Amino acid sequence: MPFKTREEYNAVVFQITGKFLGSIEGAAFKDRLEELKAEGKTNVIVDLSKADFMDSSGIGTLIGALTTMRTAGGDLKLACMKDRIKNLFVLTRLLGPIFTDYDTVEEAVAALAKS
Repeated sequence: MPFKTREEYNAVVFQITGKFLGSIEGAAFKDRLEELKAEGKTNVIVDLSKADFMDSSGIGTLIGALTTMRTAGGDLKLACMKDRIKNLFVLTRLLGPIFTDYDTVEEAVAALAKS
């Protein structure tokens, strides 16, 4: 599994490692989100500092995760994007209108606290 979760402050941090392919890892990612939602934990940060690659289905998984958390009254923030992945979000016009990238997990936590 290319992700681990940990609780940090008032959020759950998903640490993505290596390749994040929604067609392969998407189901496990969604299952973990549903577990968190059932526990009342709806603020999520996706730490991409160790992610090397993401495909379009990975982006689709993150869009679905964002929708799930917002519908449950929480939110999802992205942190520590490498340029290669950031360019993918820019090209798809998701960075800005849909997602915001924070330089650190701590900045993303602070943004969740304000919302």
